[in-house]
This record gives sequence, C-alpha cells and structure tokens, in this order.
Amino acid sequence: MEKDVQINLVKKAKMGDAEAFIGLCEAYQIILYNSAYKLLQNDEDVADCLQETEIIAWKKISTLKNAAAFNSWIFRIMINVAKGILRRRVDMLQFEEISEAVEETYYGDSDLSGVFERLPEKYKIPIVLHYYAGFNVKEIADQLSVPKNTVKTRLARGRERLKILLEGERND
Repeated sequence: MEKDVQINLVKKAKMGDAEAFIGLCEAYQIILYNSAYKLLQNDEDVADCLQETEIIAWKKISTLKNAAAFNSWIFRIMINVAKGILRRRVDMLQFEEISEAVEETYYGDSDLSGVFERLPEKYKIPIVLHYYAGFNVKEIADQLSVPKNTVKTRLARGRERLKILLEGERND
C-alpha cells in the first residue's frame, strides 16, 4: 500500500471511519495471516489471532501517534496476541498428558514447519518478522522493544538451531 494512501486511511480510521479501517486491514491481511501462521501453525488459532488483532487495533487506533507506523503497530499487536495464544497453549498442555502417538507424529515430521514449531519463541518471532514479513533488524527491534544486536543474535542463533534441527531430522 502506498504510504500516502495508508496515512490518509489511518487518519480517517482514527476519526471513526470503519471503512477506512477495513481498507487498512485488507491491505495487511495476507502478510499478517502468513506471519501469524508461521508462529501458530494452526488455522483456527490464526483466525482467532487475526480477529483479536483487528478488534484491539480498532479499539486502540485513536492512540496511534504516527500514521506512517501503522504496519509496525498492527504487527506488534498481532505478535502480542499470538504470544498470548501460545502461552494458553502451553498452559493447556501442562494439564494434559501427551500420548506416545502424538509425540511420534510430532518428532517424526521431517517437514520444515514441524522443525520450525520446535524452535523457541524468542528465535521464531524475529525469523518470522524478518524472512516472512520483510521487516529489517531495526524495525524488529522496535516492535519487540529489544536492542538491534539482540535481534541480530536471535536471528543468527535461530538459523543455527533450525540448521541443527533439520540435520537431526535427516539423520533419524
């Protein structure tokens, strides 16, 4: 989306124009979906995440100070919602017993998405934002509220962990 058009839509949305807000959401829908899917790996959770992201964004659009930063702002909301879903998932798993069949299915998956699922969240989020959403290191650092060098380190360590996990899959 062209920056001038985006800024104009954000200004209208901040004044309560629902159609302008819908236009903004539609412009970022595909990239938000793809990024959320890389984090959550589950269509139902992704749908919940995007719906909750849009609801929060609509309620808080008036607090957005810089209209040109809409994309970073909505991505930050999506990441926070996705983290909440992942935390709830972990909490739920702590109360359930995992059967051997589920473990075999999970660890027997040589697909990249199965390996990516085992990557710790602190590496997964920067990788998704960088390689799938196209954000640079500074933008990711701003969104995650961490120093740029931390993002660089997490990207490097995440790539290394993915490499190790993939090599382990091939050797099994």
